[in-house]
Formats: sequence, C-alpha cells, structure tokens
Amino acid sequence: MLGAPGIGKTEIIKQKSMEEARRLGKVFADLREVSEETISDILNHPEKYYIYLRIVAPHIFPEDLGIPKMINHSSNKDYVEYVPPKALKILSLPEIHGTLFIDEITNVQRDDQISMYYSLILEKEAGFQLKLSRNVKIVLAGNTPEWSTIVRELPAPLINRMKIFEVLPPTVDEWLDYMMRTYNDDWEKSCGLYLKMFPTELLMPPKQAFEAFPTPRSWTLTCRDIYELKKAGADEETMEAVAVGGLGQEVGLKFSRIFKINIDLAAVLKEIADKPEVFDDLELDAKIIVLSSVASQTVEGVNRLRRFFEHLLANHRELLTVVIMLMNKDVKKRMLSHDWFKNLIEKLAKDISRFT
Repeated sequence: MLGAPGIGKTEIIKQKSMEEARRLGKVFADLREVSEETISDILNHPEKYYIYLRIVAPHIFPEDLGIPKMINHSSNKDYVEYVPPKALKILSLPEIHGTLFIDEITNVQRDDQISMYYSLILEKEAGFQLKLSRNVKIVLAGNTPEWSTIVRELPAPLINRMKIFEVLPPTVDEWLDYMMRTYNDDWEKSCGLYLKMFPTELLMPPKQAFEAFPTPRSWTLTCRDIYELKKAGADEETMEAVAVGGLGQEVGLKFSRIFKINIDLAAVLKEIADKPEVFDDLELDAKIIVLSSVASQTVEGVNRLRRFFEHLLANHRELLTVVIMLMNKDVKKRMLSHDWFKNLIEKLAKDISRFT
C-alpha cells in the first residue's frame, strides 16, 4: 500500500484485520497490546484467535529473528539452535489466523534487511527455521519518493509477487467523520470548520527539511493537543507554537489566527440570533470562530439561534451540514423533539448522509 504519510494506511489495515476476525468468528488480538495472560491462552488455543502485528520495517534486523541457544547433546556434540521471538512463534502456529503488517518498507536501507524481508514476504520464512502460518496475510506499506527523501526501490521480483495499491488521502468530510467517530467532542472543532474553508490544506507536501507539514494525522494530533491546551487555560502563544509545530509555518500560522480574533463572541451570537445576515459580513476567521461556538451550544442556545440555522440552510448549506455534524450528540438528539430542527434535518438529509 503506497501513499503519502499520515493518510490512514495503518488505520485501514487494522480495521480490515478486525473485520476479518469478526467474519471468521475469532478473537482479535494485537500482539503489541495484549497481556501475558492472553499470550499464554493464544499459545494454548491458537484456533480461537486472529493475530495482528505491526512492525516498523527499518527497526527490525536479521538478528532479531532468533536468539542463539546452546544445545547439549548426549553424544557431546553440542550445537546451537535459534529460538524465535514470541511474536514469530505465535505467527508460525499452523492453526493461527492473522495479519503481519510491515510498515515503512520503502525506508529500509540495509541490504541484509531487504534480503530478510524478501524471504519473509515471498516464502513466509523467518530465518531458515521458521515458516509463518499459511493463514497469516502479509501486508506492507510505504511512501512514494515525493513524500520521503530516503525512499528505496524494492526489488522487481518482490514487486512482481505483490499486489500494489495506491492509497488516496481522505477528503475533509471523511476526516471529519473519523474525528467524530473516534473522539466525539474531545477535539478542537474549529479545525474541522477551518478545513471546510481551506480543504487543500488537509494534506500538503513539506516545503523544506525539518519543517512540519499538514497531513490528516498531523491535523488529528494538533486538534487534540489544542483541545487539551484550551481546557488547561493555555495562552495564544502556546497554541500557536503547537499549531506551527504540528502543521508547519505556513498552515500553522494561518490556522492559529483564529485564536487571536478580537471578537465579542457573546455579542455576535446575540446579534446573529436576531439578524442572521450579519454573519455574511464577518471576516473568514471570525466566521470559523462563530460557527465553532454555534456547534457547541446547548439546547437552549440552539433554539435561540433558530433564525440563524434557517439562514445557513438557505445560504450556506454546506456550512450548516458541518455545524450539525459537529454538534454534541445529546444536544442533537434532544433537538429532534423540536419541529423546526427536525424539519431542517430532513431538508439536509442527503448532505448529512455522507457522514454516516
């Protein structure tokens, strides 16, 4: 699976592995997260489990595939055997099903590592003693040259034995859906509104070495960090530094402007409740702040803003869809008992269905 960094390749592989485990009626177990008690049960009852293991290709070396152990033979002819690490032992059990996910394969530099992965991928052999279960899939992920300066081409025979998939980045709507499913209300919602205004900034290549750049992953981390900083009462300079550190100078500074808008938010909300058209004359950064606040309103607040919601329906349908998506789930559920809001949702049904 080839594509830009931070677009969800790892997430895709793990989700698909979990889906296959459910389809097979097996217990999904991530070997990097399970307890020793579960490991023991896997070894004793491998038929019950679907194993998932992600390894970072440049971090694994041939010597990691086995530990030498002296064997004392009765004929006094001692010899050495290689004891496999726990993870490889589990993946080699004939009854086990699972996925071995080898990440960052295109960043491997050493020839002996490439040779090791060649054997592992083509023959499912780890060293000369161990062979993975035929029920274990091997999936690789890497970056294309425009996204990494250390990309190394894989040998043609290896490429010829694999299926190559290009992984496209998510759209802003897909990223918003992921954030709501994964973090609910625990992230900075202005990030989503900002990206609806500037969708090309969800993913941009790095401008220079050692500078952060925006990807779906870096946006996720930045929005989570800023949410926590706001809760802790952090100042604007700190949030700006975090935004620049996560998204790069150009996008980070542009995004952090919304935290510096000098606006009487309470007064603006009161004004747009009576005269919704005032919203249309606001600066773009101010609009993002206002919409983020609208999405955070209580049931009483939403009812006070009825005319503004109807104004968005008539003039800014796309923004209204995002605002409703970002609203607290409990508030939305309670608002459906209000006829005006229910009618508004029905009119937006086709748009909202994209997020469900």
